[in-house]
Amino acid sequence: MSLKPLRRATVACAVALSFLGTMPLATAQGTAAKWPQQAVRFVVPFPAGSAPDVLIRHVGAKLGEKWGQGVIVDNKPGGSGVIGMNAILAASADGYTFGFVQGSAISVAPSTIKGVTYDFNRDYVPVTLAAVAPFMLAVPANSPYKTLADLIAAARAKPQGIEVADNGRGTAPHLASALLGLQSGAQFLEVHYPGGAQAMQATLGGQTQMMVETYNVVAGNVQGGRMRVLASMGDRVEAGLEQFPLASKTVPGAVAHGWFAVIAKKGVDPQVLAKLNKDMNEALLLPDVVAKSRELGTYPRPGTPEQLARYIADDRKTWQDVLDKLNIKPE
Repeated sequence: MSLKPLRRATVACAVALSFLGTMPLATAQGTAAKWPQQAVRFVVPFPAGSAPDVLIRHVGAKLGEKWGQGVIVDNKPGGSGVIGMNAILAASADGYTFGFVQGSAISVAPSTIKGVTYDFNRDYVPVTLAAVAPFMLAVPANSPYKTLADLIAAARAKPQGIEVADNGRGTAPHLASALLGLQSGAQFLEVHYPGGAQAMQATLGGQTQMMVETYNVVAGNVQGGRMRVLASMGDRVEAGLEQFPLASKTVPGAVAHGWFAVIAKKGVDPQVLAKLNKDMNEALLLPDVVAKSRELGTYPRPGTPEQLARYIADDRKTWQDVLDKLNIKPE
């Protein structure tokens, strides 16, 4: 064979290989361009009517209009979010099932609930942080503590500390209160109740001196003059919460949020995930979605998958440190 035919054959082979090499990318891009072609399901580990459920339904309506497809909200409450996390994992990674989950199901539940088998880094991928809900430090309206500094000073002075109500051992409000105590050196006597309603009644009735909850839980009593918020544990001042000082200004490091994020089972087409990230973030910032979010006591915080991954890593470390210091083990 002469060199010229050999060169032609080599070039032809290279072109063919190059074409084959681009096929998966082209296929992926084509899949994303056509997605979604059927209804998209969001598994929500909360009951219907809860703040995150209402928020994702509102956002889902916007996405449905954009996509021309239905958006299904599939409530899987219970088990501190574990039931919902398992439902996401049990679904096909076909790009039509995602999760709208609470941070505690990712950062806390695997370390506090025996039998949790999922691992976020191994089994899921981040799509976007959706919203945060800073914890508020609330006292009865007749409380002698007018500022967080007053309360911290009193807690340091009392051997048994100040009684703080929460909605259960190892729950996010309990851990937020414990974080405040650890960062301030103050002693809090944690009183665990079966739910937020009982914790609220105990605080209003004077059995406990403070409760830690998100603003939507305490807002009615605050606006009705029955409670006062000493401080917000947010990392920044959110619109509508400007009247509440940041706890971190008095106690550095006293930052704690409830938060909600969109996640997917590992294996979903990355191009589909990129499109979902873009569309979700745009929907979260629509004026009426922002207004609805604030009404629910949550605050949109969209971003990139990489930002969510870092947020999760930091959150897991924060709460694992608190759990270790409290000697809380899975049970």
